[in-house]
Amino acid sequence: MRANKIMNYQSILQVLGETGCPFCRFMKNFQAALLQDPKEKDIHHLCNFHTWGLAATQRAASAADLFLNLLAKPHDVSPASLCDVCILLQAEEDRRVREFIGYAQHRLVVQWLRSQAVLCLTHGTKLRQGAPPVLASAISAVMEGFRKQLVEELTRLRDEYQSDAAKWGVLGHAAEFLVSQRGLHA
Repeated sequence: MRANKIMNYQSILQVLGETGCPFCRFMKNFQAALLQDPKEKDIHHLCNFHTWGLAATQRAASAADLFLNLLAKPHDVSPASLCDVCILLQAEEDRRVREFIGYAQHRLVVQWLRSQAVLCLTHGTKLRQGAPPVLASAISAVMEGFRKQLVEELTRLRDEYQSDAAKWGVLGHAAEFLVSQRGLHA
């Protein structure tokens, strides 16, 4: 993990025109913002991933303040304690799923679903669970269409010679589809 340029997204609608799963893009940006500018009073425990992520975000003074804060507290949390960043991420992800479902009839959502829609399995499944039947069906169709595309591309990759550059793109898309973007879900 490294420092990223933070976009000031206010709505899931703002990322529908971007490539890949819009929820992954929104959540990676949200996670990067949390790690690059943590609010020390909100962070009492970090998981392994977010501790190292914070150390790697290149905001040394901010990370040092948070680490000093964590070191100054009595260590009564166990390694199994819930990570505060993970909790904040889950709450934000749930909020964005509800937002998207609430905007199901919005022209941007309808257009996105008809044209360039891509969802990872994790976010597509979460969306389907809370969506009305018509939207759940559209989400299933999006996911199945992308799954078929990936199967074709992966089969071609396996059966035909391609340069390493071509391999990484397809393999990365398959990994994102299967488990969402790197670092979002354990």
